[in-house]
Amino acid sequence: MPRLLASATILAARLTYWTDPEETERKLTSTQSQQAPSSHGPLDGVKVLDLSEDIAGSFCGRLMADYGADVLKLEPPTGASLRRMGPFFGDDPHPEKSLFYLLMNLNKKGATLNLETVTGRNILKRLVPHVDVIIESYRPGYLADLGVGYDDLVAENSSLIMTSITPFGQTGPYSQYKGEEVVNYAMGLIMSISGIQGEEPLKHGGFQAQYEGGLNGAASTSMALFMQSNTGEGQHIDISVTECVASTAMATQTTYTFMGGTLPRRRLSGSNFGHPMPCKDGWIIVQTGGGATWDTIAEFFGDPQLKEPKFADPAQRLRNTVELDQVVLDSIKERGKWDLFTKAAEARMLFGLVQTPLELLECPQLKSRDFYREIDHPVIGKVKVPASLFNLSLTPYQYTRPAPTLGQHNSEIYVDGLEYSREDFVRLRQLDVI
Repeated sequence: MPRLLASATILAARLTYWTDPEETERKLTSTQSQQAPSSHGPLDGVKVLDLSEDIAGSFCGRLMADYGADVLKLEPPTGASLRRMGPFFGDDPHPEKSLFYLLMNLNKKGATLNLETVTGRNILKRLVPHVDVIIESYRPGYLADLGVGYDDLVAENSSLIMTSITPFGQTGPYSQYKGEEVVNYAMGLIMSISGIQGEEPLKHGGFQAQYEGGLNGAASTSMALFMQSNTGEGQHIDISVTECVASTAMATQTTYTFMGGTLPRRRLSGSNFGHPMPCKDGWIIVQTGGGATWDTIAEFFGDPQLKEPKFADPAQRLRNTVELDQVVLDSIKERGKWDLFTKAAEARMLFGLVQTPLELLECPQLKSRDFYREIDHPVIGKVKVPASLFNLSLTPYQYTRPAPTLGQHNSEIYVDGLEYSREDFVRLRQLDVI
């Protein structure tokens, strides 16, 4: 029997407090228990401690939880820093209402543990033999300084996998530097090629670098689990978010290596094709090529001038871009983007429209693929969230529970699992250990 499957059988017996359905049913609120069907996924039997406090590490753990892993979010008693990150539901800066925390910690259980205390570190060492993976995003060396780094914990569990996700990685001259989303984009090259020529570089919206770090974390951890199942060996996974960003610019780097050139930022001069164009109710993007002939494109915009040689002939079109742009913009300024989208699809044109958050929420394509799921959080209530990132035919995504409230499963982990007495449990809370 592969080691991972064998360990799953052993752990099911040793850690009934973590995975036993009857115990889980007893512990969860009635609302949550209604939302928690039995899990079924490719990572069934894998047990994960998620110590991370940021988006990248939390997203890594959530992806594993989404597909069957039993993930325990282990936070400081004051709560992970992500709980203090807005936006907040109802604009109420409450630790249970951070929408980032909610989204990044779906399908996990949650407990608190203060690693700054000796007792807290000893408790962590008691948990380590029962898990396959630890995810963390602390400054390189922080856990080692506390005596609970990878080398310390692997002594408690020789097959342990630790996935460390940091701005610059565990080694190198920048490893101790702090990082943030805009820093990762700047240092990872993407900002160098984003924006308009002659103006300042731009960062993409949102937290794409953090998500890239989480995706790479989940992928590399899954690979390490495959090896663990075959050889019984664990390993320390070192992920640099900046390197994750830089890896998406490989083509640009190759251009420089082979040719000494770089991919320039977008130019404002030239045709509007390939750039956002305003219409009656928003913005659209139209590309030439893709199989659509110029006649097809001219008919789409509906202005007979576009069939004249000065536009229809590619060489002349390049010399008349200013006039071309004006004709195109005039033809769409009173037309709606959704009507244009439908007609472009019928014409088999390369076409996109800029969707707002509301339009994305109501997108029929995403609805048809169950991209959004409704969760019922004990504090926030019912809310739709982006859930299913990819589809596996045999083991599809399952929503099992909302993000845990702070310390929600403390009793289950420490009293039922590690068999602390109720008196000790109260004392641990009084001493700020949990």
